[in-house]
Amino acid sequence: MHSTRLTRPATLLLALGLATLGLALGLLNRPAIPLEKLSIAVARTPLSTPIFVAADRGYFRQQGLDVELHEVIGGNRAFDQLIEGRTDLATSSDSVIMFNSFERRDFTVLASFVTSDNDIKLIASTDGPLRSVIDLAHHRIATTPGSSSEYFLHSIALMHDIDGSRLETRAINPENMSANLLDGHVEALSTWEPYAYQTVRALGEKAVVLPTRGLHSINFNLLALDSTVTTRRETLAAALRALDQSIDFMHLNPGQARKIARDRLGLEADFIEWVWPDYNFRLGLPNSLLIALDSGARWALNNGHVKAQPLPDFRHFLDGSLLQQVIPSTGQP
Repeated sequence: MHSTRLTRPATLLLALGLATLGLALGLLNRPAIPLEKLSIAVARTPLSTPIFVAADRGYFRQQGLDVELHEVIGGNRAFDQLIEGRTDLATSSDSVIMFNSFERRDFTVLASFVTSDNDIKLIASTDGPLRSVIDLAHHRIATTPGSSSEYFLHSIALMHDIDGSRLETRAINPENMSANLLDGHVEALSTWEPYAYQTVRALGEKAVVLPTRGLHSINFNLLALDSTVTTRRETLAAALRALDQSIDFMHLNPGQARKIARDRLGLEADFIEWVWPDYNFRLGLPNSLLIALDSGARWALNNGHVKAQPLPDFRHFLDGSLLQQVIPSTGQP
């Protein structure tokens, strides 16, 4: 009968193998690091596509985040969810930021992620009298107060020497504007996508899209309360990294990005193809945002849309420090 004795090298290899196996089993049995929960109020518009793509492609999870999206109609409603403490972040246009800056100082713009000079449109019907922007005075026009819809209308009127007091606006939520135009309760409407497109489709050959492309640009932005910026900096930086990944993917795969937006919002392919060229997706804090906020605030004060008070210092609301962690070349406006 022969006995088997292990040589010293063989013994060492066996011990190393057992140790490696034990380490592997230990790693497998180790509890997974829990994802950080984060909630975002997101306006249901193609402008929010970077957020939808980040969720669909798993970029938030890659950055250690378990993100819950609260989809709402309009940046004004998203902002309301933020200040009510129902979400950690919100998307909104610069107009929503501007109007609310007169009421509170406890929120911060972390970044802009898209700009457009044709997302908001003025639409009329051939059943009514409007055919040109210069005809806007003394006609009933639907707007959404405290939003880019209202500011856009007044900005376009001002460019055409129409005093704001001559505009007969009607406060209507965007999802109800098309029906009001079709019923003749208003003679035109000022609204953003996809409601502009839906109105054009509903009117068919009667649709009159007044020429405003290139006359007014909007930024769509990511906001947080100051308290969240103070206590959850790494979490917010992770969210910005996910958005940066998302926008890179969108530039490399525009067709897939459009499909994600279309499926998420339940929109027609024709609409996405129609509106997509109007969007410039880029993560940053451009100087144009600061200029837009300042000029919008001066308009609101001069035209009595807010109570008389000192002009807000919008540099207080823009914090690029977290964005610089993600994109070091980004500067503070």
